[in-house]
Amino acid sequence: MQLFKRANNLAGAGIFLIAALTYWLTMEPTVSFWDCGEFLAASYKMEVGHQPGAPLYLMIGKLFSLLSFGNTAKVAYWINFLSVFASAATVMLLFWTINAIGLKITGKAAESPSRTETASIIFAGAVGALAFAFSDTFWFSAVEAEVYALSMLFTALVFWAILKWENSSNDRWLIFIAFLIGLSIGVHLLSLLAIPAVTLVWYFKKAERPQFWGVARALLLALLLLGLVQVGIVQYLVLLAARTDIFFVNTLNLGFGTGAVVFLLAVVASLAAALYHSVKRKKYALNLGLLCLTFILFGYSSYFMILIRAQAQPNVNLSNPEHPLALHEYLGRTQYEEKPLIYGQYFDAAVTGSKITGKLYRKGDERYEVAGETFKTEYDRNGVFPRVYSSRPDHIQFYRSWLGLSENQQPQVADNLKFFSSYQLGFMYWRYFLWNFSGRQNDEQGQGSAIEGNWITGIKPVDALRLGSQNNLPPSLAENEGRNTYFALPFLLGIAGAIYVFRRNRQQALVIGTLFICTGVAIIVYLNQDPLQVRERDYAYVGSFYAFCMFIGIGSFAVRNLFAKLMPAKLSPVLSGLACLTSVPLLMVCQGWNDHNRTGKTTALDWAKNYLNSCAPNAILITNADNDTFPLWYAQEVEGIRTDVRVVNRQFLSDPSYISQMRRWSNRSAPLPMALPHKKIVAGVRDYFPYVDYGLKDSVELSDLLAVMSSDHTEDQVQMNDGSFMNFLPTRRFSLQVDPEQVVQTGTFHDRSQVTTKMEWEFNGKFAGKADLAMIDLLVHNNWKRPVYFSTSVSNDTYLGLDKYLYLEGYAFRLLPLKAGETDQKQKEERTNDTPMYKNLTSRFSLAGFKTASYLDPESRRVASGAWNLYNTLAANLLRDGKKAQASTVLRTALKGLPLRNRSIADTLGKLLLVENLRKADQHAEATKITDETAAFLEKELDWIARKEPEGQQRFVSDIQRGMYVLNGLARVCTLHGDRTRAENIEKIFGRLEAVFQRNLG
Repeated sequence: MQLFKRANNLAGAGIFLIAALTYWLTMEPTVSFWDCGEFLAASYKMEVGHQPGAPLYLMIGKLFSLLSFGNTAKVAYWINFLSVFASAATVMLLFWTINAIGLKITGKAAESPSRTETASIIFAGAVGALAFAFSDTFWFSAVEAEVYALSMLFTALVFWAILKWENSSNDRWLIFIAFLIGLSIGVHLLSLLAIPAVTLVWYFKKAERPQFWGVARALLLALLLLGLVQVGIVQYLVLLAARTDIFFVNTLNLGFGTGAVVFLLAVVASLAAALYHSVKRKKYALNLGLLCLTFILFGYSSYFMILIRAQAQPNVNLSNPEHPLALHEYLGRTQYEEKPLIYGQYFDAAVTGSKITGKLYRKGDERYEVAGETFKTEYDRNGVFPRVYSSRPDHIQFYRSWLGLSENQQPQVADNLKFFSSYQLGFMYWRYFLWNFSGRQNDEQGQGSAIEGNWITGIKPVDALRLGSQNNLPPSLAENEGRNTYFALPFLLGIAGAIYVFRRNRQQALVIGTLFICTGVAIIVYLNQDPLQVRERDYAYVGSFYAFCMFIGIGSFAVRNLFAKLMPAKLSPVLSGLACLTSVPLLMVCQGWNDHNRTGKTTALDWAKNYLNSCAPNAILITNADNDTFPLWYAQEVEGIRTDVRVVNRQFLSDPSYISQMRRWSNRSAPLPMALPHKKIVAGVRDYFPYVDYGLKDSVELSDLLAVMSSDHTEDQVQMNDGSFMNFLPTRRFSLQVDPEQVVQTGTFHDRSQVTTKMEWEFNGKFAGKADLAMIDLLVHNNWKRPVYFSTSVSNDTYLGLDKYLYLEGYAFRLLPLKAGETDQKQKEERTNDTPMYKNLTSRFSLAGFKTASYLDPESRRVASGAWNLYNTLAANLLRDGKKAQASTVLRTALKGLPLRNRSIADTLGKLLLVENLRKADQHAEATKITDETAAFLEKELDWIARKEPEGQQRFVSDIQRGMYVLNGLARVCTLHGDRTRAENIEKIFGRLEAVFQRNLG
């Protein structure tokens, strides 16, 4: 056994180094897209991120940030390295876990394995661990500042620790596991899903003769423990503290927090008394349970960080959970829509009423005040296992299309089951699973298109059955870095391992299978995802991929047995192990390196800088959440870039605490010019303004509208059915008086003659909310003293209907009171404020990240596409105004800094406008080159579609329309500029393809 232990430890260290080196070499050097910017900013300054928070991750991230030694540009690098370290440690623990299971399966857990057996087990652990290390989903999270790497480490630690307990029977391991579970809550709740597998290991160890009903009772106990932690401890413990605080404040007239402190002291005293009783009475099981509970609470205490930092009012302080009641709402993720799980409505159900379920409270000056009531909406059509429940119009359209329902056909229970199996399981889980263990068609995100994000094997006949011919693939598929072909070898080896362990040791098979189901399918059932997700969600199921990699490792035993029949027994462990290593982990790392290598990638940081540099000094920038905000927070909070710009997240403006936060200084940004008293916008007050048509023909001045919407007088309010009065929206036609002199003096616009004296527009919402009230307050009291910008990628309701007064100055629209805005028929995306936009695009923007990145991921490509639109739009407007020299400079800057490669037919739309601009700017050589490349790309793409059967072509109608439009446009541009030969060649391609598509599609 000493030989095995020594080899196991040394090999584990080697596995750690291999994984760590791989992740370090491919790690993103700075901020990434999505939540990473928020986690980096919150870690660096100990701030409060989005619900339900990750305090332990933030504290550990802060420790890693200290390795930057004051260089703020390196903070992201070292917090990213936290994921590298955690992921490598996870891979090492998986290696040891597989080896521990391997000992049990081979019957060598209680005796010393031979050198041959040791080699077999070590190879098994290496194959499974490295397969997980190089799997698509885990590798993605291992090289950026996200919680999933550290969360997976806790899952791995818990599962490894229960195997250590099983071998030693030392119950200190159980207490250690409880502490790990408590700590993991402060990172991500996904780690709790290891509890059922842990419970099964405990049962099999304790039971003399495990039986079916014993397993069933163990799983039921596991569910109870999971509920105890997730609901009882995570939420209700804080809720009870909050309720106690309400009693002490409102009834006993004591200070805020007194009741919560008393409650916590009572919990501590009760635990201490119970522990003392268990020791005195020698109740071992009770003592062990109480110690486990105590250590879970010790770990969970990381959430004190959220309370403490919220009270410090940092710049990022979402939901402001500064007291127990707010912390309970923060942990309960109350801002997210509740989804039905067991019984609920269909998407076409009508609301029949609502049922009051409780009261909402807010913190007042001296007591907790009732802010409103919580409701449960009731519907006329409900069914069991509701899966098609969302009433959003785009979701309803998707449901009908996916399920094949006609416009008036009502969904039934069978449709719930069909959507669950085909979309939620098939598309949102098994597709991801097979990305990791079979192969991936490309890195494009999609909702079921034949060309976007499907799984493949790399075996042409197999893939052809699902996706059509795999011969002569178009560039969008053949040249995509995300095209990873594993020939389904990891999948097949995992299936072989599952069969092998089931035959040899069904208890271990059930334990691993339970972990696999609980961290995969069970999440699918619980999340009940609606369609059209904004991003791929594979990161949520990485725990199940971890479990499957145990089967992959065990699968090498099956391969060893096969080799043993063909060669000497001493050779089979080594040769089979090398064969498995080569055909699975080595293949996976070779295929996945290019699309997981983030060396030199700074596109998210450059994007954030460019967004902020699009704004004039002391600007107010209105954004949306996630990618529109989080990289900006990182740039400002960590690297101190353009902290004079106030970033205002429109989605958060419905929260009174966020509005209050906007009224304070933030770095170098002054408070927002908002005048409504806080008492007029507290929670439960003016959350909703119904539109009541008062027949007003003229537009209403914004200041008058604000007075009505904020009035406390009943004559300015509308009476509801229950007799209460509430503020309302009396018109959708708004106006704002403008002093042209003020506009010029504040530097908003230089030409007084172009400034209007009155802005008029129509609000496009069916009702107004608190966020709209805050925006009106801002516009009324700003008086053009500070520039106001809107993000270019927010939803239309964010603009408050001000579209015709918005002008591009870079990555953001600036609000300008210009006369041209009243008559100009151009869309806002085509209107530019030329002078500042020219300066921004040619001298202030950084495009270096597009060239230094070894690989451009889909989000970076989206940013690049948006940048091309900006440069093309400005160049076109400059050319229209006769400013050819400036337009040429803009185009040269774009050609030098932005990627030109066509990756999809959609990319070629931008190339058409680029070619038109280049021709008009007399840059014919560049135009000719891009024309030829684009036409050749489109010919290959459309030829591939044209070779499909007519039914298959139907799925590509939008791509066909785009591609043919661009081909026709390229021919037209060539003709207009005298390049007749090139035009004729393109027309021939167009004519040939048009004949095919008209014949097949009509």
